[in-house]
Amino acid sequence: MVRIVVEAMQVHCRNPKRASCEEVAKIIVNRYPQTFADITEKGERLGCGHYSLLRSIKSRVEHVNRDNTTHRLRQTKRTRNAEDCSPNSNATSPKKVRCLVDSYGCINWQPVELPEGEMPASLEEKKHILLTIFNSEGPGAVERPGVDDFMCLTYISQWQLINSCRSLSVAEIQEQWPFLFTRKGLSNHFYKLTGIDISERLSQALITKGRRIINYFSSQKLKWNLGIRTLIQQIESEGVLTNNKVGTAAILLMIKYFKEDEDSLFVLADETSTRMSLEAESNLPITPRLIMLGCWTCVSVNPARTKFNDRHLLDGECRGACNC
Repeated sequence: MVRIVVEAMQVHCRNPKRASCEEVAKIIVNRYPQTFADITEKGERLGCGHYSLLRSIKSRVEHVNRDNTTHRLRQTKRTRNAEDCSPNSNATSPKKVRCLVDSYGCINWQPVELPEGEMPASLEEKKHILLTIFNSEGPGAVERPGVDDFMCLTYISQWQLINSCRSLSVAEIQEQWPFLFTRKGLSNHFYKLTGIDISERLSQALITKGRRIINYFSSQKLKWNLGIRTLIQQIESEGVLTNNKVGTAAILLMIKYFKEDEDSLFVLADETSTRMSLEAESNLPITPRLIMLGCWTCVSVNPARTKFNDRHLLDGECRGACNC
């Protein structure tokens, strides 16, 4: 249904704006609320009622326009500020403009212009230099200042490979751009792609969203099973909401709520383990995992053994594996 709606909209406009998509979603939900409205189990409408349908329609629009840069790019838009509203403002006052968004929130998804003073041959040479440095010094070389500069200059080459017609596997991309798979390299790359500092944004999200999840479960204690109630009591007794354990506590609550096995998300490792030793000693699963350095046995589905102290998960350190 979403595909049919978007196809009909694109007859009039190849890249409908969000406001247009919202108007269409609102009409559909108002006409067929029982089918498309966002409602709870009790029949109460959530928010505006058409957010989920709006998101699906807008995502479909971006998807079908993904290979067409002309249709995908948004025009810059002036936004009013305090100076614009003052009677003494004039036409020469600076205006704020928003960035171009070319695909799924990215601002630099398919770069086409080479960096100033660079040619394809020089970028290829820098790529080989990066490979040589990685092969000789390992992932730790990402801290070298020159590596950051070269990774920034070769960003266009990285995305020409990622967006190539034959979709490459992650392993194939890692062979050619190994520094892209380090924490610093990936964070810098994500910032250039989206304009967002992922490390800072993720830390804030774990605290804000995690606190909201914990408050939700705490407000309905009698509704949950014994395992969740016990976990909530221990979270409250340890004062988790006042420290940096909020994100981990929220994840544990979600694991218990959805009755998931903690092994599907966490891999226990010794505190002194390193990435190289884990790869050599353990058969890591092919799906992403969080490697927890420290004691895990007390953080279990068994409520009688769930504890939060200085040797358990909430005080543990998370270290990403090669596939994390």
